[in-house]
Amino acid sequence: MRHFIILKKNMSVVGLLFLMTISFCFAMFQGGFVSWFIFYSFLPFAVYAAILLLYPLHAFTVDRKVNKRECQAGESVEISMTFTRKNRLPLLLMVVEEEMPQEMEDRAIQRKTLIFPGIKRTFSMSYTLENLPRGDHSFQSIRFWIGDLFGLFEKEAVYSSPLKITVFPPYRELAYSDLDRMFNHGSLGSTKKTQREHSVVSGVREYQPGDQLSWINWKATARASEIMTKEFEVQKKLDVFIMLDNQPSLYFEESIVMTASFVHALLKKGMEIGYASTGSRLIFPPGAGSNQRRKIFYRLAKEEPNVVNALNEKVSKGLLLANAAVIFVVSDLTLEKVDILSSFRANKGLTMLCVKKPVDLTDEEKMASSTAISRGIKLSFFGDGRSEVMEK
Repeated sequence: MRHFIILKKNMSVVGLLFLMTISFCFAMFQGGFVSWFIFYSFLPFAVYAAILLLYPLHAFTVDRKVNKRECQAGESVEISMTFTRKNRLPLLLMVVEEEMPQEMEDRAIQRKTLIFPGIKRTFSMSYTLENLPRGDHSFQSIRFWIGDLFGLFEKEAVYSSPLKITVFPPYRELAYSDLDRMFNHGSLGSTKKTQREHSVVSGVREYQPGDQLSWINWKATARASEIMTKEFEVQKKLDVFIMLDNQPSLYFEESIVMTASFVHALLKKGMEIGYASTGSRLIFPPGAGSNQRRKIFYRLAKEEPNVVNALNEKVSKGLLLANAAVIFVVSDLTLEKVDILSSFRANKGLTMLCVKKPVDLTDEEKMASSTAISRGIKLSFFGDGRSEVMEK
């Protein structure tokens, strides 16, 4: 088998020598202008192919750059490569292929480009990866090969050039009315209501749907040329723990989007948010600010479906904060998930947030929802991007 592979790799060399031998023998035995013209016409191509055979591809240096290493799902990233060599040997063509991460190969995303270096010592190429999927994508190597005009000979090289691009999950800007409905009906209603009940103004922010007209700061609106509303100071902070259900589901990506949307919205309002998922033992304690948002979004970028509940042990040991409200984002409602959330009896409030609409629930899910309500768990549905609250 090994000898067969070596023979296959050198088949182009054998073919080149065979053609040279045939043309030379033909010229020797046939004689005349035509036979020798054929031999000498083919000779430059044979010599060029022989030079390519000895051409040191390892002498190339490859510099790869990317315009951004972090982006949101659905955005585009431009990658550029610059090749540098020490000589000016004419290269008629070169094929460059980026070896894609497995998750991109599964989506049939490939990048193979044909370039014509000529006699240039330095030449570049670039391409754009569009509509990137969520994930932490690692690019490892670049494969390229050179050849002659007739395809008689090819030479291949692989350069290791690690590159990582993190694609954060997309998120929606939740309307103030959706959050207010959860605050007043869901797990957060047990403490002070939302910021609209506080009289201490801490700043201004852009207008959001659901804001009252009395909140508009007209001076700031005139300066900014857009509607600005008052930002009220939260007099009593509330810790919120958001848990993600990692069970395989057709709605898994939608649950990722909804989790990211709530993390973004609640942190934007100055709350302290913690995060955990059933597929990992890693727990982020409650925190605030852009650093906490980045840590949670980075974790959300790497989340994958997992049938194992890795949080059972930590939940049973009470390692999650007992005084935090818990929002459990699920793709499908089951009695098992209701039991998981029921273990947080000591918490201020429990909410199960489902990414389906109530009309889409199966009989089993309707039974699970009734059980959840009987145990004091609030249910909220965001199947069409708008919230619907179900309670007793």
